Amino acid sequence: MIGNIEFRESCKGLDWTELEALFVSAKLDHRRGPKQRRAFENSGRVCLAYDEGRLVGVCRAITDGEYHAFIYDVAVHPDWQGRGLGKALMRRLLSRLPVWRIMLVADEEVQGFYRRLGFALYGDVMALRDRSKLEEAEPLSDDVKAGR
Repeated sequence: MIGNIEFRESCKGLDWTELEALFVSAKLDHRRGPKQRRAFENSGRVCLAYDEGRLVGVCRAITDGEYHAFIYDVAVHPDWQGRGLGKALMRRLLSRLPVWRIMLVADEEVQGFYRRLGFALYGDVMALRDRSKLEEAEPLSDDVKAGR
């Protein structure tokens, strides 16, 4: 039961140290620091869950708003896992994604959770991965963002 959880749909006022602590507790601690903050701030949709002012769950998505969306960083504090909070976060996020294809990457041990939300394996997906870019990098300059 999720009780008196407060949901927020903005990073405004988010304590970034608290977000890092949530990721550590959820064993997703490979994401941290300014890079993590930029990822959340640059996401088209975020959903944050608070229990009495304490951050206990998050998820985010990037989207073109028309055709596609990709969900990232679904994290729930261990004290809240198995109580419906992850499902509530995802349903709130999904309701804000008016697109025909929503994708995510899920480790095998959590695929059942996403299947219960309607996700299925999608066999023709490909990825280009460069692990060297996982570490902190300098943010893009305004010139680079503007294509100059």
